[in-house]
Amino acid sequence: MNTPKITATVVLVIGILAMSAGAKVFWTRPAARSLESTHDWKTVYTSSVRINDGQGDLTIIGCNEPLDTVMTKLRKAYASCESLETFRQNETLGWARMREGGAIVTLLALAPNLALAPNAPEQTMLFMLTQAQDDFNKSRGPPSAPRLRDPSPYPGSHVQTYLTSEESRIQLEIYAAAAMPAIVQQYYESALLGQAWTRLDPTSASVSLAIYQKGPALCVLLVLPVGTGTDSIITVLHKRLKMK
Repeated sequence: MNTPKITATVVLVIGILAMSAGAKVFWTRPAARSLESTHDWKTVYTSSVRINDGQGDLTIIGCNEPLDTVMTKLRKAYASCESLETFRQNETLGWARMREGGAIVTLLALAPNLALAPNAPEQTMLFMLTQAQDDFNKSRGPPSAPRLRDPSPYPGSHVQTYLTSEESRIQLEIYAAAAMPAIVQQYYESALLGQAWTRLDPTSASVSLAIYQKGPALCVLLVLPVGTGTDSIITVLHKRLKMK
């Protein structure tokens, strides 16, 4: 589960859900570091997160600039830092990792409009994860066992990543499975419907993504092919809604 495209899709789902249903949004807060003077760069969300066995601080920044411009400004802003993973970029995604003082900073910049609404004005969402070295090391190893039980993990799958944010009431788990995505989707749909979950999106809306609800709980299922498509990466995300 090291593919940046897969990581970006997962993070985008987290970001959309994190900023919904009562989460704190700060459109008036300037962006971090030397980017605070950049026009229309605003911190829209902050939260402490747990990734596997390590803690971290997640900041989501929004701006009305294209990805190329964002990446250029990030390279300049972090030029003095020790590079751990060099800046890389494709059409919809840019990423990098560096050491800033005693912290490890991971950057992931997404241009969601290019993928979801190509004719819309170009915008970029920047996800910034800051961790102490010890927490970063703890986050790199997979969890010892799955933590989510509703639904149970796909039989024979192996847990890769666990992420939780108490503030946004999110739990996320990622698995690798030696099964085709369609078969995995069928398993989870049967399991969730059998446990009184209701599917919110039309069954034909997406081959990869499905959204379910049970009372104040949402379950988002993302199943993506790996390699030739005979294996899958499975992302299960739970979010508790603040219902009045």
